[in-house]
Amino acid sequence: MKHILLPAALFIFSFIPASAITDADIAPAALVGKTLTFTIVNGGSPYATNGTWSGTFAASGNAFTAAKITGDFVNISTTYTASVNGTFTDVALAKFVEGQAPATLTLYTQDGIGKYEAFINEVMGVSLNGTFTIGTVVPPKGPEISILQGKSGELTDGSMSRKNIGTARVGKSISKTFTIKNTGTATLKNIAISVDGKNKKEFTVTGLGKTSVAKNTTTSFIVTFKPKSIGVRNAAIHIMSNDKNENPFDIKLTGTGAGIK
Repeated sequence: MKHILLPAALFIFSFIPASAITDADIAPAALVGKTLTFTIVNGGSPYATNGTWSGTFAASGNAFTAAKITGDFVNISTTYTASVNGTFTDVALAKFVEGQAPATLTLYTQDGIGKYEAFINEVMGVSLNGTFTIGTVVPPKGPEISILQGKSGELTDGSMSRKNIGTARVGKSISKTFTIKNTGTATLKNIAISVDGKNKKEFTVTGLGKTSVAKNTTTSFIVTFKPKSIGVRNAAIHIMSNDKNENPFDIKLTGTGAGIK
């Protein structure tokens, strides 16, 4: 991806805003825990064609959430990795539009202004670009579900979220505890969990502590895997709640059945 930037010397007499964004501000480590507010200058399908949206880089894990402020941008939850490419920061996104291929969001600075370009892999002839400002993470209005499991940190809703419960001998069981956290500003209610998938009878959910979680508090549940046959076993859990854009919160489960000694 190439960007045509004017030589720095041409900007000697340019006005630099008081809140100028520097290359250090968009370094990968500096993005963690930040929310960027993007204004669309030029966009085309399947991107938003107008409006403003925000993208938040989780303070833990590698979760990225994007939310519409105005216009026709579609809210998404995905995962990201960021790396430096010259004077640019390339953010690799597992997805940027639901159902599309992975994407690259390139951030750069010009005359103290944050600018960006976004491209979806395998989608030709369209792009999204504009400007952005940087702020700290603001808790989303209303309830907001966050699912954590052990040291893996925050999980991502949807097809990219897969949790390996581990290996158990046929007829024996192993368990993992999952945490539900409400990072929003209102009570997370009506929490319920269902299981489906090819081997759903081998994965059991128990111990859901509460069906309502106040803001900044948690509850937990246990997933137990008891294989009936050897080999890889698959299922999925769906966590229902009153979260506006992650209801249900979907997590694919996998486990491996081992032979009996």
